[in-house]
Amino acid sequence: MPYLQAQVVHYKPRVSVLDKELTTVSYHGLVNFLLLLLSATLIRLAIENYLKYGILVSIPGAGVSRPDWLATLAGLLSVVVSFLAAYAIERSAVPAARVRHAESDTTTAADPLLVGVPVEERRTLAMHLANLSFVLVGPACITYFGIFQPALGTLVMSFSCIMFLKLYSLAATNFDLRRAYRLSDARLDSDPLCLSRFERGRLVVSPSRPRHSGRDGDGTDADGESAANSRALRPIPPFKTRSSFSLNARALAEALVEGDDCIDAKADALPRPQLRLRQRSVSAASETLQRIAAASEQKSAMATAAMVGEGTHSDGEAASSLERSLPRTMQPDTPQAEAAQEEEKNVLARHQILYSVAYPENVTLRNFGYFWLAPTLCYQPSYPLMPGPIRKSFLTKRVAELVIIGITMYVLIQQYAVPTLVGSVQAIDKRDGFWLFERVLKLSVISATVWFLGFYAVFHAGLNALAEILRFADRAFYLDWWNSVDLAAYWREWNLPIHYFCKRHIMLPLISPPLSLPANVGVMFTFLISAIMHELLFGIPTHCLKGYSFVGMMAQIPLIQLTQWLVRWRGQESGLGNAVFWISFCIVGQPLGVVQYYYEWVKSNS
Repeated sequence: MPYLQAQVVHYKPRVSVLDKELTTVSYHGLVNFLLLLLSATLIRLAIENYLKYGILVSIPGAGVSRPDWLATLAGLLSVVVSFLAAYAIERSAVPAARVRHAESDTTTAADPLLVGVPVEERRTLAMHLANLSFVLVGPACITYFGIFQPALGTLVMSFSCIMFLKLYSLAATNFDLRRAYRLSDARLDSDPLCLSRFERGRLVVSPSRPRHSGRDGDGTDADGESAANSRALRPIPPFKTRSSFSLNARALAEALVEGDDCIDAKADALPRPQLRLRQRSVSAASETLQRIAAASEQKSAMATAAMVGEGTHSDGEAASSLERSLPRTMQPDTPQAEAAQEEEKNVLARHQILYSVAYPENVTLRNFGYFWLAPTLCYQPSYPLMPGPIRKSFLTKRVAELVIIGITMYVLIQQYAVPTLVGSVQAIDKRDGFWLFERVLKLSVISATVWFLGFYAVFHAGLNALAEILRFADRAFYLDWWNSVDLAAYWREWNLPIHYFCKRHIMLPLISPPLSLPANVGVMFTFLISAIMHELLFGIPTHCLKGYSFVGMMAQIPLIQLTQWLVRWRGQESGLGNAVFWISFCIVGQPLGVVQYYYEWVKSNS
């Protein structure tokens, strides 16, 4: 190589490695460094905590008084009594015999089966309302007046709130099943409420016109007019034209708030538990989504090519044109296309109203008891079950995780969170804003860690262990909420049992006939119910009913609007919406709420 010191070094334009235009660089080494740095910081804090406080961890329950244990037992027994009362109410509500209106293609607004509620059904609803009130008020009074320890009070109120949601779903679902039973609608595909609306305070069922082809005397298309009237009365497609009644059905996307269809598609794309455990495929869910999308694209392309070829080509030419218009992997005779079509059929089949137990055979103590223990808040007469025996190794792992995480959370709370909270009380008494802000930031590390551990313990270890014991097959309890670009996505994805309950029993009844309210009203009402439940869950055990949780939940609505505006402004890849979520929820929101409730609890019991 001649003239070594005259060699060309700069010979083309290039960007810096950290420039945003370079998308292929890996930051794996930096991530490892940050994790090691975080680990070193946590170890230093642990040493500092030990040197300052020593060992603060004590035996769990050692300082709990006997009246607290007795009151906790009474609160839990009151929840069991409410469940037995709900079973007795449903047993008494089973109709003695079916009542069917005259077979006709038309329904009139005067039919008592279609408009209003029968007298016996009103009694059933009144008893259910009384029982639902008892399951909240009874444990709440016991907790507020009889339990000193917030942990035991939170346990009682958690069982109370969960049972309230389960019993509401039980009553609402069986109410619909009884209506179908009285109408002899065994297929659950002819709900008269789909044709109803409120006029001047009265429930009116619009008559359905007989189906016939052709046109009326004035030249209008009767079928088209009937369909137009039907669409005007129903924001949700009628049962006969819907592929599903399930909450995950893609046909319901038009009636739901924007984003719900994506959440349901992500949940539907999760593989079966056997595939996830045996193959341990990381990309199984994404591959399923790709197959579903390929099948939909294939169907659209086939329909387009057929329309283009109609009238201009012969059948053979149209078929060849259709095959040429499709990619090779999407042509009908390829294994990929057949697999995609089969997957789409399976998805649709999973969403049909098809129960293995018909009403009223489901009204048994065994059926209701299974729902009580099942890891879901939405009642169904039957659920998909796992074939074969219980996997003992899987169950053992989940139980071991639950025990280890529970011990870890207890140690973190006693050793690290309690001293920080004690310091926050002093900061509030002295009105020292900077000291209080330092306490909140210090507590955010512990509260976020405990919250993450608690999430894994409950939604992964606990619910999966319970599902394995009951052979409950639907294990979609959460989605990847940590990647949420806005708060709306987080609230949909982090707790799917609550998401499905709110959509099935709050959103859909509000935006569907006969109410047909706007979706925004449904969202506001959903957050209102959630705010009340959060206030009961955290305010009553700490003897602090000042509305901190209520205000915090209602404040999520403007924060959702803010994060969605940031996403529209900077795009989903910017990470601003995700950053606002972490700051508002984990770094500031949770620790600040814990400080407020702890301060009020200390002052009320000092």
